[in-house]
Amino acid sequence: MRATLEYIKQKFDEYNNLMFEGKLKPLPFKLSNAKSFLGAVFFQREKNPDDTWHYYGFVFKISTVMDLSEDVVEDTIIHEMIHYYIMSNQMQDTAPHGKLFIAKMQEINRKFNRNLSVTHRTTKEEQDSDKRIQQHIICVSRLKTGKRCVTVATKSKLFELWDAMPNFPKMAELRWVISTDPYFNRFSKATKPGVYFVPSEELEAHLKDAKELIKQGNSIRIKK
Repeated sequence: MRATLEYIKQKFDEYNNLMFEGKLKPLPFKLSNAKSFLGAVFFQREKNPDDTWHYYGFVFKISTVMDLSEDVVEDTIIHEMIHYYIMSNQMQDTAPHGKLFIAKMQEINRKFNRNLSVTHRTTKEEQDSDKRIQQHIICVSRLKTGKRCVTVATKSKLFELWDAMPNFPKMAELRWVISTDPYFNRFSKATKPGVYFVPSEELEAHLKDAKELIKQGNSIRIKK
């Protein structure tokens, strides 16, 4: 499922009463196209005279990029509610998922039979549900070990990556292509040299419509 604003608000109210004694104040809810997070509470903060932080300006965001099970969506909402609970009460945790967060998460798991965790490992099915059509510039490579790899470039760093990738450790061969296949949505865009390992058959299946790129001077264009 992909959450709606109405669903998020409904679950927030439900879990606020059930798990937080109804003490969490309403805040703005927004849907996001981010793939870097499933949920997040955005905020501002200022340093207090005693070197603690004062938190304010909260915004509750849930990503709708992937089609997730309802359990995962619910757990994501509760996870972010814990963050909001800690910061809106001006509690000073040891880290984003510090001692206070872990203690509250474990309490909720124990009392309400949830499966909250600090991170969510995205499944292949969830990744495949991201069908957005967008342009990707990709370095397709093979290492001396035989492993096939991809690097999806951040456009602003394309020229730097183009020059740097041949010097990546154990690099055997590479080529650059452009593709709009949604398969490549799952890879974070690189700002520095790095690779994701991909099974060769799986990769080739998603490169069928890719167009090879060449670099000529200060320009990069599709090879004719």
